[in-house]
Amino acid sequence: MHPHNVHIKNIKQANENDRLAIFVGAGVSKSSDTDYISLPSWNDLITELKSDLAITEELDYLKLAQLHYLEFGEQTYNQTLRKYFPQDITPSSLHSTILKVSPRVIITTNWDCLIENAIEQEGYLYDTICTDKDLVSSASPNKFIKIHGDFKNHNIVFKEDDYLNYSRNFPLIENYIKSIVSTHTVLFLGYSYNDINLKHIMKWMQSHSSSAPPMYLINFKTDKPQESYLRNHGVTTLVLDSESYSTDEIQHLEKRSALTQSFLTSIIQDVRAVDPNDEQEVISFIYERIKHLKQLNSITHDQIRRAITNCGFRYDVDGLNILELFEPKGVLTTDYSDTTRSLHEKFLKILSRIDLFDEDEKEKFYRRNSRLTDVLSILALAHIKGVVLPNDNDSGKIMYFVNEKISSVQNLEQQDRKHISFSEYECKSNDFIKSLSSESYERYKFGEDKLAFKKNSELILACKRHKIYSMLLIALFNKNSILWRLKYSFSTENREEFEKEMEIELQDEFFKFPRSEIKKNQVLYDFLALHSVHQKANECTKKILELTKAVESIKAGGMSFNNNANEPTSTHINLLMFALKNHIMIDQHAPYKAVMRDFVKISVLRQSIKEIVKLNQYEFYSAIQFHSSKELQSELRVFSKNKDSTQLRLDASDECSEWMVSTVLPNLTDRLIQDRSLFNSHETKFENSVRLLAFLDLSETQISKVMNEFSRLINSSSTTIAIYEAINEFLAHQHSLFKREIETDVLINILNTVIDKITSQTAHGWDQHAVLNGYIGNLYGYIEAVKGEYTDKDRVRRLVSELETYEPEEQRKFSRSLLYSIFNISNADVQNVIKRFIKDVISQPKTKGIDDWEFELWSVAVDFKDFEAEAVTKLDEYLEQFRDGKMFSSQLYSLKSLTQYLVDKKGIDTLAGLNKELGDLIDQHKYRPNFSSI
Repeated sequence: MHPHNVHIKNIKQANENDRLAIFVGAGVSKSSDTDYISLPSWNDLITELKSDLAITEELDYLKLAQLHYLEFGEQTYNQTLRKYFPQDITPSSLHSTILKVSPRVIITTNWDCLIENAIEQEGYLYDTICTDKDLVSSASPNKFIKIHGDFKNHNIVFKEDDYLNYSRNFPLIENYIKSIVSTHTVLFLGYSYNDINLKHIMKWMQSHSSSAPPMYLINFKTDKPQESYLRNHGVTTLVLDSESYSTDEIQHLEKRSALTQSFLTSIIQDVRAVDPNDEQEVISFIYERIKHLKQLNSITHDQIRRAITNCGFRYDVDGLNILELFEPKGVLTTDYSDTTRSLHEKFLKILSRIDLFDEDEKEKFYRRNSRLTDVLSILALAHIKGVVLPNDNDSGKIMYFVNEKISSVQNLEQQDRKHISFSEYECKSNDFIKSLSSESYERYKFGEDKLAFKKNSELILACKRHKIYSMLLIALFNKNSILWRLKYSFSTENREEFEKEMEIELQDEFFKFPRSEIKKNQVLYDFLALHSVHQKANECTKKILELTKAVESIKAGGMSFNNNANEPTSTHINLLMFALKNHIMIDQHAPYKAVMRDFVKISVLRQSIKEIVKLNQYEFYSAIQFHSSKELQSELRVFSKNKDSTQLRLDASDECSEWMVSTVLPNLTDRLIQDRSLFNSHETKFENSVRLLAFLDLSETQISKVMNEFSRLINSSSTTIAIYEAINEFLAHQHSLFKREIETDVLINILNTVIDKITSQTAHGWDQHAVLNGYIGNLYGYIEAVKGEYTDKDRVRRLVSELETYEPEEQRKFSRSLLYSIFNISNADVQNVIKRFIKDVISQPKTKGIDDWEFELWSVAVDFKDFEAEAVTKLDEYLEQFRDGKMFSSQLYSLKSLTQYLVDKKGIDTLAGLNKELGDLIDQHKYRPNFSSI
């Protein structure tokens, strides 16, 4: 790299680190000159002073000013100087550009107010310092210092006494400036080689340490003796010319000011002077822009887009994307930079040439240009499979340079599964920081929040110690995510222990970062602060509305075209894996969850014009992880059996189906069984996975695996009503959609698990509720549908023996539910065992309450007992309490169902009157007026 470019890089780096101070001299003020108003040069001012004093010989400027002051007095002296500085002169574009550089400190030896006016007009946050008092009261870290005062404060520094007494008049400012030049890279603008102000400033720097940051003077002509002199005083001269810095687009400035503005613009735009004919410099230009991203395990498209600038993406059907670097005549963007695009053009020519190499030539090139390998490795972290190449033919086909650092789609999916399989993932990294991050995240995933908090606290300290700002930002965000769970935990101990722990103000912490790190991590911060997540949510909502209209149009015979149809899939994978791989604990934040759900919905809508909707593994994961049980049930209704000729079917690749069956479901089963907490966070995920599997056309082997997981879970103490419901729905959909012939042994194995749980007295309340209220009804129905027969008489005997120890009321409930359901699918031997038990229950002495009579009616309905007329009288007495409409019981529904069956199917007409009255009472309750009571 040319030495000049190295110096530019140093200036840029200093500015990024908030260590740049710009000294502004008279040459900058001259940029505001117009045809009508102009500021004086030193020669103009000195000529008038000499004329007033009638002096012809050459005198020191300071002495001349001192003589004028002594001869004519303060008022005349000030008037003479002031008339050279008109109040109505306006700042130039050069002044604005200096402010856009945003150095930590701007120091001027000028007396005019041009920079103050520019600060005020454009809203920059700088404190203006003209006196020591101003410096003391300044609160902003950004300062504009007028070290030679101004007319407004009546403290201009010009005459000899002013310089001699400077330390006494401005002690704080002098010491502050000395500290600045000792700790900041200094850039002098608007000073000539012989500028007296430059010489006085250099006197302050005589004690300048050899280890202090560099100082640079901008000039426009080479003068070797002067440059050597300045170099001896620690100042490097940077000579600007129109070959290095284009001024074609800068109007209304004379050449020197235009060159200065072009130079500053190159710093602002991060376009350091790169030799476009040097391959290594061109490649390094791309690398320098994205190298900070390699700290992360995964990168978003927005991070790449913001870092490189002047670029976009093409999205492929495989979910990967291709980077498009815009050239000078390419797509217009808000960050348009002609210089950047010219370098993109050079970079693309390099890639085009490499693309023609054979393998040996490529290997040699990569060895010579290792930075290109680094660039491709970083792009691979964003699943970027290539870079679009210039295409001279008219075929319209996209040609791209293949990124050999990225795996095949199949391998990528395989690698990603360790993050989306609901299993514990151990980070095998030699990187202490990444290991800590992984440990904290894994503990968080499995509800070990106290340990997660401890590890995350260690991570925060380590990141601060090693100044790894991207990881620090994530760890600070994660601290809040863990804290929220601890503070609102069901554990009183956790709530009390962490109630006084302060949450992180992420924005405050972020703005404490060095300016260079703020710029590098802005996209990450926007994601963590949910700004970009909210924006993506809005985009998804619009996309869903557009797709809904497009689908309706197509179904009505219209057409729809979308040249960016694959973008949602690619963006979904990118954002999902970005959060997971970087251990970002964002999964409980509503906007992020909504976006993930919307991506699944978009995928379903996009494919709904076909008969088959094929989801990928990332969409299955998001459906499981981010939907509530009811939300997913609602979304999946489109796949339920319908009577229309078009049946929408859910599908997955063979690999994805097998992964769901053999990995996801067993892992969630394990999590459910192992998690003993009151509210198991994996319950909903298990239900969702089962509901998704219910709509997939699984193989016999896969069905057996699924049923084995059901049996394993039912055998545990982790079952709930919702889990039984999900299993019941699985059986229903598999039968209705695919007429699935599930092996009888597989079905009966689950039934035996239920029976054994009751027999062994390990069934808890939810198990009994599910059995008694029909939540496994489809299990019996499926066995009957496949013409299965239950033959395990010994197991039923053990069940009956256990039920004999129950209270009569419970015996009646089990008789009507579990036993009678088994009875209907059993052989004669088993039926006899069940029949004897139920008849014993029927013959037991009764209190003859309504539950007894309802059981009596049921016994008649299933032919275990003959009808007794006494039942009519008892039911009539029972209904008396409801006839005035003030009371109602849900038991009336079950009684109505029984009497209706007995009248219609058994011909027991004596129940007809009661059956009608039951119907009237139910209707009376159903259509009653709505009263409001206070």
